Amino acid sequence: MSATPTRSRAGYTLLELMIAMVMGVMVLSSATSLALTTFRSMSGLQLRDAIDRNARFIGLTLQRDLAETGVDIEALADFGTLAVWNDSISILRVPYEPGPAQPYPLSVANLPTGVCGLTCVEIQTGATPPGLAVGDVARFQLNQQRRLILINGVAPVANNAYRVTFANLPTVIHHNSGMLVGLTAANATSAVIQKVAPVIYWRQGTQLMRASGLNPGGAFAGEVIADGVQSFTATLVFTDGDEAATANPADADGTNDYNDIAGIRVRAVLKSDRVDPRINGGLPLTRSYEWFVAPRNLTYERNRVAGP
Repeated sequence: MSATPTRSRAGYTLLELMIAMVMGVMVLSSATSLALTTFRSMSGLQLRDAIDRNARFIGLTLQRDLAETGVDIEALADFGTLAVWNDSISILRVPYEPGPAQPYPLSVANLPTGVCGLTCVEIQTGATPPGLAVGDVARFQLNQQRRLILINGVAPVANNAYRVTFANLPTVIHHNSGMLVGLTAANATSAVIQKVAPVIYWRQGTQLMRASGLNPGGAFAGEVIADGVQSFTATLVFTDGDEAATANPADADGTNDYNDIAGIRVRAVLKSDRVDPRINGGLPLTRSYEWFVAPRNLTYERNRVAGP
């Protein structure tokens, strides 16, 4: 009796193939969805990181400049080394080159009135040339009266004196400019001129600008430090905790003068520099930031003990 050979089973049934295909499609779909989600998340993270980098640079730059507010120049009630107006910030300090810029008294040796016109004074420098040059910003002060001037000429005259001329402007960096009121031969040597180093921040369109000098007409000569700035506002914080858009020494409130400033709060809204159709509906991302800085020199001036 001969044995009947057994047919070997090869391949898959239709049902097995269909199950395998469905499972494969499900796995592939899940993997594709995960990949798209991860890619979208990475794209969004990159956009947010770019805004954060911009914000960190702005914050570090502001903190560095604000930390030098008022170095070797005391704030007066009506003249601040830190000031804000609209979307702009002004910071003043005395530069070190390597020591502090020297204050020069006015000279009356050649001109009995101590002045040589409404935009001209003579200073006494001793045996050395003054540390002043065309384009410098300087404080021009007599007792508690202070002006900012933009120097446009420095020339030697006799007896170790130099003639300093300055731009005929009503204001320089939003501070009063021009000749001091009541300057005479009797008090001229009590008046001084000293170089100051200004820093100004302001928003121009969607760009944040920073200037450390002025052009001959008094406009800020700045450069772009950040793009995509949708808003940029600053408020002054006073020692009593109040905040205001500006100091106001002219009102009856004695707590909101320039020498009452404790710090500054800066708020900005920054926008991403590019868009992704998969992120935020294809619209630019925006993020809000806030910085508070209390310049240490302002605190020192308020707390220092007067000498004998």
